[in-house]
Amino acid sequence: MENLYIEEIKKLFDLELSNDVLREKILDFHPYELSEAIVELSESQRLDLYTILSAEDISYAISHLEIEKVFELFEEMKPRYIVNIIQQLDIDDAVDIMLALPEEEQAGYLKLMDKDNREEIKGMFQYKEDTAGAMMTTGYIEVDVEDTVSIAMKKMIDQAVDAETIYTIYVVDKKNKLMGTLSLRELILARKGQFVKDIMNQRLITVRTGADQEVVADLAMDYDFTSIPVVDHLNKLLGIVTIDDIIDVIEEEAVEDYSRLAAVSDVDIDSDTETIWMSAKKRLPWLLILSVLGFLTSTIIAQFEGTLNAVPTIALFMPMILGMAGNTGTQSLAVTIRGLNDRQFDEKSQIVKHLVREVGTGLLNGVLIGIILFGVSYVFLRVSGIEHALTITQVVSLSIVVSLTVATFSGALIPIIINSFNIDPAVASGPFVTMVIDIIALSVYFLLATVLIITTI
Repeated sequence: MENLYIEEIKKLFDLELSNDVLREKILDFHPYELSEAIVELSESQRLDLYTILSAEDISYAISHLEIEKVFELFEEMKPRYIVNIIQQLDIDDAVDIMLALPEEEQAGYLKLMDKDNREEIKGMFQYKEDTAGAMMTTGYIEVDVEDTVSIAMKKMIDQAVDAETIYTIYVVDKKNKLMGTLSLRELILARKGQFVKDIMNQRLITVRTGADQEVVADLAMDYDFTSIPVVDHLNKLLGIVTIDDIIDVIEEEAVEDYSRLAAVSDVDIDSDTETIWMSAKKRLPWLLILSVLGFLTSTIIAQFEGTLNAVPTIALFMPMILGMAGNTGTQSLAVTIRGLNDRQFDEKSQIVKHLVREVGTGLLNGVLIGIILFGVSYVFLRVSGIEHALTITQVVSLSIVVSLTVATFSGALIPIIINSFNIDPAVASGPFVTMVIDIIALSVYFLLATVLIITTI
């Protein structure tokens, strides 16, 4: 259902309002609401909008859009208007857009920019994508360590207009070395005659420009920060990463982990541009890997062809055993990856405790389910008049116990091993672990069937 504010914005264009009144009414909406409405307006309405709103006005809405949508809007705008929008954006957002542009367009827009903006954006190009340097903004408030509270307050007010956040104030010395931080609350409550150095927080949590974005997000969550300072090797303040970018990273990493768990390289789908071939390419690599592992499953079945020929009934329970083992392994996998992401297994003792708990959980579930299946399977086989009903039932129940125990242990151990090699544990995807568990479960089932059934016939 279309959001009401979109309809409200659309209706404004049907009213006979002057440009000034229309602009005032449009700007009454939140920038996010305006961003949602812009893409729903007709092209003629958007062209009118570009004449009514200044580049600064529309930049607030642009910052809420995906880059692909921003580029679609840029196709309708004049180059100078585009440049002015980019210059009004927070530096991190401006750099993201510039880096996504073709090199020729980058150069063209840079030439049209003011010198200060051009140099600042070019300076940000040096940082690798998905690092703190690429995420940071230079729109922060800083005061000198030797300032009095009254001087610091004046500086804060002067810088507040261009700052992305005013809630944390950064304290530096004459060489721009980060000395401490000061919250807005602390500054307001301090006495005018006090010095900043006497009330600032000297215990600093910082990141370097090359720090991975996931590390930055983890720090923000651990310390409940709304911004994190970015420094160089001399501890000079270069910028800050703010909460809006941190939230984007958390969402991006969650989507990425979900993709890997599903054995898909990318779950983002643009219904307008995504072709069947593009979707297939994203899923094909893992499917090929899984198909190779599938051959191992077939090989195991082939190795026990004699057992199957002697007692064909055991084939009836294969899907159930594989399904149960796969499900319990995936459950253990999900719990373990969550724990690794929350850094719950930093110590060997924590890992051992987790593995023991998972094995115990798998064993207990296996015993309970095995007991239930023993009764159900035995009655089913006896009613069906199948020979060796008791022995087959014993094999099925025992296989469930062993398979669920091993599957739970495997689901916990595999991501821990992968994580020890500094690889994202999410690559231990659900389908991958399930396939490995299938191989183990089948081997256990057929070995028990061969030993307990064939040897007694």
